[in-house]
Amino acid sequence: MPISNVFNMKKINLLFLFSMIVCLIVFNSCSTDVEIYTEGDETTIVYGYLDVDADTNYVKITKSFVGDALTNGPIYQMSNYDYKLDVKLIGKFADMPNVVRTEILDTCSIYKPYDPDAIFYSGRNQLMYYTTRKLKENEKYELVIELKDGKIVKSTVETINGNRVSKPRLQISFESDISNQIQWKPNNLFKHAAYYEVVGYFHYGQLNPGETDTTYYKMRWYMGSGTAEELWNSSDYNMFVSYTPSNFYKQLESDNNFVNNSPDWVQRFVKGFEIVVTATGDELYNYILIQNSTGAIQDTPEYTNIENGMGIFSSRSQCSHTVKVSDHTINTLIRDYPQWGFVKVYN
Repeated sequence: MPISNVFNMKKINLLFLFSMIVCLIVFNSCSTDVEIYTEGDETTIVYGYLDVDADTNYVKITKSFVGDALTNGPIYQMSNYDYKLDVKLIGKFADMPNVVRTEILDTCSIYKPYDPDAIFYSGRNQLMYYTTRKLKENEKYELVIELKDGKIVKSTVETINGNRVSKPRLQISFESDISNQIQWKPNNLFKHAAYYEVVGYFHYGQLNPGETDTTYYKMRWYMGSGTAEELWNSSDYNMFVSYTPSNFYKQLESDNNFVNNSPDWVQRFVKGFEIVVTATGDELYNYILIQNSTGAIQDTPEYTNIENGMGIFSSRSQCSHTVKVSDHTINTLIRDYPQWGFVKVYN
């Protein structure tokens, strides 16, 4: 089962109600609620991860507040500082790989509506600290935040290496009831992330009757996840997850767009199948293990790797590979599922 992605914002002194959803940053198909909250004095809250594959890395820095979360959460001033913090990232960057540098993070405002596949969202503008400096794999970086009163909040994290999909390479077929595999190789074969998740996206175009413009959609399919130890195949140095190809059609049958937006005479066109492998660092994985632990203790255990603050600062790596959907599968969609309106497009 994939790890959690949703914060349960119900308690007093919560973090900002509409803060970044930490687990969503890393895994998009999680199910178990987790909580971070503070009691008493104002506390600096840090959410962020470092991704060596990203062009831009973001960190969200807010503060805790006392009061009703539903009432105060939407009020920007309640959870955000009224001045720009001094935020630095210290480490070795790709453009000067042998020199420890101090990168001063700038700020930007990001707006994203609700989207289960988005990294940051809340339906409102959010202030982010960011850098476009390219990071190095398997390198330690220290995040240092200085508040106006001189208080220092900091954390250190090691980036994880990237991955590349090795199977399938050219095309994928969904005709078999026999288990098949998605395989990928870490850039460093002997240095693995803590946890991996594989998600497939079936991309297609749709033209509804009476319309002239094609709309593009994607059907999301969670294909498997696990720890490095569970997924590592030492015989061929691949990581892998197993899935049943024919379940593809069951996924389409339950997809919201197929269920609610398939009028008579609709036309759909297959565009490709994207495989996304996401890996996360130890900090976030350990946090979720602790939060989801069961035992004799009554209080929810707290985990943070932020010194003089709360939250999570971790690492992530994500690779994507798009393959062609086989002609056999396209023919099956056309022949066996006429209600979905698939037609063959000849290039």
